[in-house]
Amino acid sequence: MAASGETTAAALQRYSAFVEEVLRPQLTQTLAKRDALTTEMNEYQELLELVRELLAQRLKSTAEATSRAPGKPAPLHVLMDLGHKFRVRAKVSDPSLITVDVGLNFHVEMTLEEAQAFVSGHLVHLARKRDEWQQKARQVSDHVNVVIESIQKLVALQQ
Repeated sequence: MAASGETTAAALQRYSAFVEEVLRPQLTQTLAKRDALTTEMNEYQELLELVRELLAQRLKSTAEATSRAPGKPAPLHVLMDLGHKFRVRAKVSDPSLITVDVGLNFHVEMTLEEAQAFVSGHLVHLARKRDEWQQKARQVSDHVNVVIESIQKLVALQQ
């Protein structure tokens, strides 16, 4: 019976080590990737809101364009976020084109309509990727729970 107790203790130790050395770090990495995608989605959502505001402002300014030279858009005065919620005043002389980071450190100059279409599509793509990582996190969490349940059953058998 002593040999059986030793093998059960060894199994408990292996299961505990598996949870701590494999499953928990895997869960942490999966959740970090999901959270990074959520952050990226928030940034693209802010960009989409900005593009929509610019489009609305452009529609409003076309009615006032009779006093300016034809074809020249009105300059735009905005507060730009430089990062970490640090904002500065900026004057954009031509707000009809914006530069968008399309991934892999590539930046593309787009019209507002193109940017709106791209950002909307990219948000759908990011949402799918985030949902995939969320599903993977659930699976890893379920694996952790199964192993912990097995450990509890082994402990109950020892008593």
